[in-house]
Amino acid sequence: MKKIIFSFALNFLLLVVLLSTNFLVLVNSQHLETHVYYGYIPPSPDIPYNNASYGVDEVINGKVINYTVPSGYSLLDVVGYQDGTKVELYDLTTGKLLNSTVLNKMQKVTFFVKDGTYFKLVSSTRVGAMISGGDYAVDTGYYSGFATFYPAVDGGFRGNDFIFVAATGTHEYAYSKDLIGYNFFLFALKDTDWKLADAIGKFSTSDSLKQRGISYALLQARVAHTAISAGAGYDVVFHLTSSSDVEVSSAALGQVIYVPSVTGGYVGKLFYAPDHATYQQTGRSVVLVIVPLEAGKVTVYDKNLNVLAEHEFTDTDVSANKYWFKSFGLGRFEFIIKSTGNITVMAAQTYGNVSEDYIGDGTTFLGSRPNQNLKFFTPSSAVLFSVENQTITIDGETKTAKKDDIFLLGEGVHTIESTGHTIIQILAPGTGWHKWGSYLIEPLDVDKSFSDIPDLATQQTPYLTYAAIGVGVLVLLALVYLFIFRKKK
Repeated sequence: MKKIIFSFALNFLLLVVLLSTNFLVLVNSQHLETHVYYGYIPPSPDIPYNNASYGVDEVINGKVINYTVPSGYSLLDVVGYQDGTKVELYDLTTGKLLNSTVLNKMQKVTFFVKDGTYFKLVSSTRVGAMISGGDYAVDTGYYSGFATFYPAVDGGFRGNDFIFVAATGTHEYAYSKDLIGYNFFLFALKDTDWKLADAIGKFSTSDSLKQRGISYALLQARVAHTAISAGAGYDVVFHLTSSSDVEVSSAALGQVIYVPSVTGGYVGKLFYAPDHATYQQTGRSVVLVIVPLEAGKVTVYDKNLNVLAEHEFTDTDVSANKYWFKSFGLGRFEFIIKSTGNITVMAAQTYGNVSEDYIGDGTTFLGSRPNQNLKFFTPSSAVLFSVENQTITIDGETKTAKKDDIFLLGEGVHTIESTGHTIIQILAPGTGWHKWGSYLIEPLDVDKSFSDIPDLATQQTPYLTYAAIGVGVLVLLALVYLFIFRKKK
């Protein structure tokens, strides 16, 4: 563990020296800058693990496609939301165009991106983009998989229309029920009917849910060559539609994820997140890390609205950058988090020791809106991308930032205020980047807001129960009346 920490620290130091003058090149992506996605590919062991069969399998249009990922590279999957979408991938530090293509709706392309690359993906219309890597990333014989929220087609992570490439699950061997981490969780913000189908329409499933209802499944995803896949579907791309707003996500062993607010963005007072850890390992625990932006009381519920934990933040806590690290042990948790003041929420897991320093492996994203105060915690480091020319105040220090500039941040709590948008990638190397992944976000995902606030923390009125009681009371009164009447006679 010490070697891993030292190696990462040395790598981080080299990056700090390299980027200390903020020399980052302004990338010339011509006229495609309608939608912009930033990211960093961490240095990871090769895909797949070198003791397994080499090569990667994925199902496209009902056929198994096999390929080998070059040594020193990780994956960037991009799926189209509309026909004729132009996509370009750039290296941020050199400005070099790495790849380009045109995608139709439900069509996916996979780019190989060299580890250590800071990149920018630009597209003419909105797309879904997911990065992943590590030697356990696709190997079902190990603890593969990662956690992420799937973005909605029209922005944000709440909606009724989703097109996504399924993230890998924790373990796809059907007999290992204690290891399975499902890569499809649907959470109903209101009563809803939903339908899920793969890209070729050969597989489909549907259900109806009450508010706070949850459906989950293991969907077809990328696996190591010759591995057994128990995932449903005949393609790795899926389309979900619902009659009312839902949130859709993946949960996997070792997850690290910044939770979007139910009201939009990453700062809010109401959140939902699954966090599953059922395999007994030293220091393995489900944890929440909550940072306050205002004084207030935070209550954590399970899906049945049992109170799991409570915490009070004061104004002093806010100004001192205090945070709440709460461990819940092993289990399958469906958190509903409600606060009286604005907060940010990380749902994660530890391994080796139950502490903030042992979160990971994983990476996750969050972002800030123009003139928004954002506070967040990172267990190791973070990369801040400036989406536009602007002024950014980082932990009290004001900087002039150009479009595509990068700033590296160390571990702990950070405060960001900017005149424009920022995208922030959290890095949690854990045991050494063996499995990691996340969907990328763009400014629209951060800006999307919802005025409709579902009441997730109150039990629905049991009208049928009350009606039954009312009928019982009427019957009792009728019997009493008959008894008294007959007695008088």
